[in-house]
Amino acid sequence: MANMNRQEYSTGSLHASRILGGLASLRRLEVLCDGNVKLIDGSVKVSRALLAAGCPYFRVLYEFEEDAQQGLHRTAEPMLEITCKTFEVILDFIYTGHIVLDIENIQDILQASDLLLMTELKELCVQYLMGIIEAENCLGILELAQRFSCPRLVCFAKDFICQHFKYREVVRTEEFRNLSEERLKDLLSQDGLAVKSELDILTALVVWLNTNQLKSPDVESLVTCCLRESADLKYDPKFQRALQDLRAATPPWDSPGAMMVLDALKKTRRIRSIRERGTKTVLACGDDEGGVYLVDILSSGKYSGSHVKLPPMCIPRIKPSLLVEGGYLFALGGGNKSGEAKNDVQRYDPLSNSWTLMAPMPFACFLPMAVSYAGKLYITGGCDINESELQITNFEEFDIYANKWRTLPPIPNMRHGAAMAVSDGKIYFIGGSPWIELPDGSPYYRVLDAVEIFCIKEEIWVAGPQLKERRRHAAAANHKGDIYVIGGIRPLECPSAQGRTKVTGTETLFKESQMGWTSMTNLQIPLEAKYKTVALANNEHVIIIGKNDNFTFMRDNCFIMVGSGWGLVPGAESILTSGTKYFCSYALLSLPSAAMHDLYPEDSL
Repeated sequence: MANMNRQEYSTGSLHASRILGGLASLRRLEVLCDGNVKLIDGSVKVSRALLAAGCPYFRVLYEFEEDAQQGLHRTAEPMLEITCKTFEVILDFIYTGHIVLDIENIQDILQASDLLLMTELKELCVQYLMGIIEAENCLGILELAQRFSCPRLVCFAKDFICQHFKYREVVRTEEFRNLSEERLKDLLSQDGLAVKSELDILTALVVWLNTNQLKSPDVESLVTCCLRESADLKYDPKFQRALQDLRAATPPWDSPGAMMVLDALKKTRRIRSIRERGTKTVLACGDDEGGVYLVDILSSGKYSGSHVKLPPMCIPRIKPSLLVEGGYLFALGGGNKSGEAKNDVQRYDPLSNSWTLMAPMPFACFLPMAVSYAGKLYITGGCDINESELQITNFEEFDIYANKWRTLPPIPNMRHGAAMAVSDGKIYFIGGSPWIELPDGSPYYRVLDAVEIFCIKEEIWVAGPQLKERRRHAAAANHKGDIYVIGGIRPLECPSAQGRTKVTGTETLFKESQMGWTSMTNLQIPLEAKYKTVALANNEHVIIIGKNDNFTFMRDNCFIMVGSGWGLVPGAESILTSGTKYFCSYALLSLPSAAMHDLYPEDSL
C-alpha cells in the first residue's frame, strides 16, 4: 500500500546544466582541485574526477594509476605536449560543452583532441575545417587530417582537391608550391584529379619546379610518375603539340622549370600507359543472385550503358541494402538463398577492388532501411526474403571509421511503408502506415502524412511538417540539401473505389523553406516507374528507378530529373530495361574513372 504513494520526479536536463555551471564557477578554487597537469609552458590545477569524466585519456590514466597503487590515493602530474592556453580552452569545453574555433587555434585544438582521445571535440574540429576549406588551404587541411588521423576529413579534402584541380585553382596557391617532392608525386599521380587535359599536370610540374629548382629534385622521376602521356617526344605527336603550345604561351613556360621538364622528357624513353583522370558516378545494382554490378548510366562515352560485375563479396548475400559513404560501397544485411536473414556488413573499396567484412548489424534482415551522413550509417526496419516488411523497431548507428555500432533512441511511431532520407544533420522518417491496421472488412487501409525528424547532434526525435498528401511506399532522397518525396500510394477514399489506390506525386521540403512541404506538379511520378520506386540523388542528379506494375518481375525503368520534369536515362537501357536481371537494391557510387576502366575485362577494351 505504501508503494502506491511513491512518485518519481525529475528536473531533466536542467539539473545537469546547473551542476556543470556550478562546477565551472568553482573550478578556479584551488582548494577544490586535487590534481595537477604539467604542460609545455607551465601547469594547471584540476579536479581529477571531472577531468576523468570529460576526457578518456585522463580516465584511463587515473584508473591505471589507481590499480598500480592498489587503491592508495596519489596525485598524478602527467606531462602533456600542450600549452596552458590550449589546455584551458579544452577545460572550458569539458565544463560547458562549448568551444570557439578559429584559424589561430584550430591546429592546436585538433592536435590536443587527438592526444586526449576526445572524439567529440575532434569531430567539431573536423566540421570547422570542412567549413573553411578552399583552394588556398585544402592541401594544408589534408596534411592536418592525415597527421591527426581524421579519415572523414581526409576523404573530404581529397575529393575537394580532385574537383578543384581543374582551372589550376590549387596549382596557383602557395601551399602547392611548398609541397615536398613526395607529396607532389602523390598529388599529381592521383586518378581522381579533374583536369581538362594532361597539360594541366605539365603546368603543375613547371610551376612547382620554378619554386623548388634549388632543391635538386629528381625531374625524370617526377615526369615518369606524374605524366600520363608518352614520354617519347619523337613518337608522340599529341604530346609534341602540347609542348609547342607551352613554348608559345606566356610565362612560366619560358622559365627554368619548363626547360627542366623538356630535358627530362628528352632523356627518358619510358612509356607510361594512358589512364583516364577524373571521377565517374555509376549506378551500383545488387541482383537476386548475390552479385553487385556497376552500370555507367550518366556518361556518353564508349561504355555508356555497359555494366561490369564487381568481385564476389566475402560472404555471398542476396537482397542486401546498398549504401555509399566515405567513398566506399556498403552491403548491409541480406541473406542466403534458403531465406535465412543475416546481419553481415561488407564494404567495397573501389581503389583496391576488394570487399572487407565489417562489424555485423545488431539485427538480421533483408533490405534494411538505411541512410548515411558524416561517416555514419543509420539503419532501421527491414524485410524477409519475400520483401515483406518486418516490425523491427531498432534504430542503429554505424561509424564506418571506428567500425562500431551504437543503439539510438527508437522511432516514436514506427510505421511500415515509410520513406527515409537525411539532410543537414537531420534524418526524416516520412509517411507510411501503422502496424496495427483497421479492423477486417474496413474499405480503407490507413496511410499517414506524418513526418518525424531525428536530430543527429542532439539525438532526439521531433515532429516534422506534415506531407501535403498522405502516402506509403514512397521514395525519398536528398538533392542539394532539399528532401524530395517521390511517388508512393494511398487509397482512393470513395465507396465505389474500394481496393483501388492512387499513385501520388512528388513533394519537396526545401532547406530554406519555412512553409513545410511543396507539391511539385511538374514532377509527377512516371507511370513506368510507379511501383517499388527507388530514388537516388547527389548534388548533380536525381534518379528514380521503378516498375510499370506490381506483376513485372525483372524490368526496372530509370528516369533522371531534367529541369522541371523526368527524362529517360539512355545509358540505363542496356541493363535496367533489358529484362535480363532482377535488381533488388541500388546506390550511386562515385569512383575514379580509371578504377571503373580497370574493372572491364581486357578483351572488352
